[in-house]
Amino acid sequence: MAIHGLNISMAVFTGLSAYGLLLYYEGGADAANATSLLTMLSYLAAIAACIVGIGFFGIQLDRRKSEERREEEARKAVEAERKGRRKPVQRT
Repeated sequence: MAIHGLNISMAVFTGLSAYGLLLYYEGGADAANATSLLTMLSYLAAIAACIVGIGFFGIQLDRRKSEERREEEARKAVEAERKGRRKPVQRT
């Protein structure tokens, strides 16, 4: 879930940013002046939600990866301990 949420948040943020840049390049200040306050606030809220989503899902992904890393290290330690307890075979 974390990787999907992070990808969606980044995609929406990139899309909104690209739309804003294209709108600015096509109409310049006239397009900005023609935009209503409600529309501008909704864009700002969506961008802020995307930034929060990127932060939240990024943290969740980092936690998941660190947990997987710790589990892998614990598994390797148990495996190494098991190998260390084996008695060598004596050939006579």
